Amino acid sequence: MIRALYAEDDPNVAGIVRTYVEHFAPDWELEIVPNGTRCLERMAVGGYDILLLDLVLPDTDGLHILGELARRNDPTPVVMVTGHGQTELAVRALRAGAADCVDKTSPQFLQLVDIVKRVQQRHAEARVKLPATASVPGRHAVALVEGSVALAASIREFFAAHAPQFELSVIATTAELNHFFSIGAPVHAAVIGPTPHHNKPLEVLRLFHSNAAQLPTLLVSARNDGETAIAAFKLGAQDYILQKPDYLTEVVFSLNSILRRTETERRNAQLQKELETLNRSLEAQVIARTRELQALSLRLLRIQEDERRAIARELHDEIGQLLTGLKLQLDAGLKAAGDAPLRIHFAEAHATASSLLEHVRILTQQYRPRVLDDLGLQPAIEWHLKQFTKQTGIEVDFAADLPPGRLPSELETVVYRIVQEALTNAARHAQAKQAAVAVTHEDKQLIVEISDRGRGFDVTRALARTDSLGLAGLRERVNLAGGRIEIHSAPGQGTRITAEFPLPAEGAAPVSP
Repeated sequence: MIRALYAEDDPNVAGIVRTYVEHFAPDWELEIVPNGTRCLERMAVGGYDILLLDLVLPDTDGLHILGELARRNDPTPVVMVTGHGQTELAVRALRAGAADCVDKTSPQFLQLVDIVKRVQQRHAEARVKLPATASVPGRHAVALVEGSVALAASIREFFAAHAPQFELSVIATTAELNHFFSIGAPVHAAVIGPTPHHNKPLEVLRLFHSNAAQLPTLLVSARNDGETAIAAFKLGAQDYILQKPDYLTEVVFSLNSILRRTETERRNAQLQKELETLNRSLEAQVIARTRELQALSLRLLRIQEDERRAIARELHDEIGQLLTGLKLQLDAGLKAAGDAPLRIHFAEAHATASSLLEHVRILTQQYRPRVLDDLGLQPAIEWHLKQFTKQTGIEVDFAADLPPGRLPSELETVVYRIVQEALTNAARHAQAKQAAVAVTHEDKQLIVEISDRGRGFDVTRALARTDSLGLAGLRERVNLAGGRIEIHSAPGQGTRITAEFPLPAEGAAPVSP
């Protein structure tokens, strides 16, 4: 997706552009503002990939906006949108840093989408392919393409006297230029003189654009021609300088500015690469650490379930059997007791043993119901719902549509615990009279839904509380099992909890209990 901002005060043009973009660039997200003030406000917010900027706006002009964006160090590429008779302003805008310009009164405007794509591609390439030689300290090597021996000599003399930081090498012929491209000469910038070989500056510039697109290049021209200047900038020239009195001073100034900007961009690109590398490293460390913590949490949950299973087995096999034996002995003693006081004592002891046995049985099922391991998820939930209704008086509707066969043991445990925890929360906090549980499957997903018609609550506030262990525990269990959970509730509107889990592929063996 391309996020584009377009500053345009003519509503008719703005409407045409919006329709054009919707038809030819549906992946664009286009925002249109009517003046320069609003444009600068939106650019300060950021997030745009391209700025389309009308050269003349009711409260300012595009040149002022370009200057302000440069002051902010905003790297967003800018395409100037010009009108008839604005060639000179367009040239100034390109010299000020605009990436391209397009005349909205010409058929070229119909190529707006392609122009933006080319600008974005050049912008992306420039960020990663800046000249490696730009950082060389001291003198800077500059290639001068000029066919006139006399003019080349005078330029070299001027640079030697007034700009010794630049070391010029002259390229006078086509053969020398081809050799320059073939060997990849280590220069920092290039200056195309007003009379290069064959006297075709734009042709030479086009060769630089094709063979050394990332090399900063400026063009010196003897013609005060706005159309030629615009063509030069579109071919990648960083500046266009007229051959007038003292033009060499302007060339030196422009070279200093271009190389300083190139060096800044190179350093920023390098820092950006280093930052991206660091971010990737940190992200990898976070992912690895998260996986370690998830693995540890899963292991703790497994240990917890194993302990619950062991405690339930101990309660059932040891304490339960001892209490059963004690109850039988008391039952025999009750039958053998003769006098009334002794029979009363035996009867009280017998009742206490029966109560303890029932309590142990309930504890056994709460820790780890045998029916979950022996018969599976649906019978275990049905048993739990009966016990829940018996203890709380809350009626629960249950619907199940499970895939054939047993589910993996860990998935069965997670679903059972979610139902158990959600209903416990409903009984404690919701003041509900009715609830519903549904466990179904579709599209390789197991879907669990628990709802009640209770008092409801503010989900955001509840999850933000540090003591909201029930909801936090639900989310953690679901996430660790590779599922996702949604909690919908509001005061007075009840609660609905939905969890989805990926089902194992067909033919995969379920995990044994």
